[in-house]
Amino acid sequence: MSQVRENNSTVAGSDASMTASTTDMNRPAGPWLARTALRLMDGLTGACLGALFYGSWGVFANAAHGMDIALRSGSAQGTMSFVVTLTGTTLMHRLYAGAGARGWRATRAILGALGIIYGLIIGVHWWLGTPEILLTLAPGLPITIGFCLIFTISLVRLDSAGAKPRRAESAKAGLE
Repeated sequence: MSQVRENNSTVAGSDASMTASTTDMNRPAGPWLARTALRLMDGLTGACLGALFYGSWGVFANAAHGMDIALRSGSAQGTMSFVVTLTGTTLMHRLYAGAGARGWRATRAILGALGIIYGLIIGVHWWLGTPEILLTLAPGLPITIGFCLIFTISLVRLDSAGAKPRRAESAKAGLE
């Protein structure tokens, strides 16, 4: 019968091969959680899921105007969602990496990204003649705001912990 150390105390009678130390269990989740959030949000998986969700919503929101218009609007919304997810994260990295206090950089990253993203999306839908632009964009606005907040807060947490994400360093170097 093996003995396992758990929380710095010995437990007899366990056959478990893994141990957990007190330092592992008391370690703050901030930087780890921030890194994980950034990894998931920067990836192709998130962009593809966003394209599928928002493209489907674009078709649904415009279905009353005929299938041709609904599919065109859904394709535009799905494609823009894909592109915005991939490029929006780079934009937030760059806006955060600029000069200034941490709070100003975070505000600039969130508001700058939202302004540029929605300016482009509204412009493309207007150019395509999407009849229900506000209805098409409505479900995405709170999600996009939440995405930008979580992404930027993750950048701030890593910055506060002194652990810079890899892309933020390269974005900052690109601005200099």
